[in-house]
Amino acid sequence: MNPPCVITKDEQLAALAGGITAFYQLIEKHTGKPLSGDFRGYATVTKAELANYLRKHPGLAERHISKESDVLKQHDLPALISDKDHWIVCWIDHGRKVDEERFEDINEAAASFLMAYW
Repeated sequence: MNPPCVITKDEQLAALAGGITAFYQLIEKHTGKPLSGDFRGYATVTKAELANYLRKHPGLAERHISKESDVLKQHDLPALISDKDHWIVCWIDHGRKVDEERFEDINEAAASFLMAYW
């Protein structure tokens, strides 16, 4: 089923760079009502496109880095954590990091984190 509206890639990328809540708000802006159903039907961008967008907008990716001590207090959420000269994207499950993925590029890591629900 196709969504009732088309959102430009530029709008999607700008919203995703702000986080999933910003993406939900973008959908609501275009549809005129709260999101119901799967938000992914509105997304036409890729992780690679998001990583490139973040590269062109320095500082956006870094906004999503969390301290490991803070995220380990949460449950069932993705996390982006700095680890020396690398970044880790993982899922937090009852105070444990699972499904860890290491990145050398903060933009690639942030794109993976921001699109963790895909």
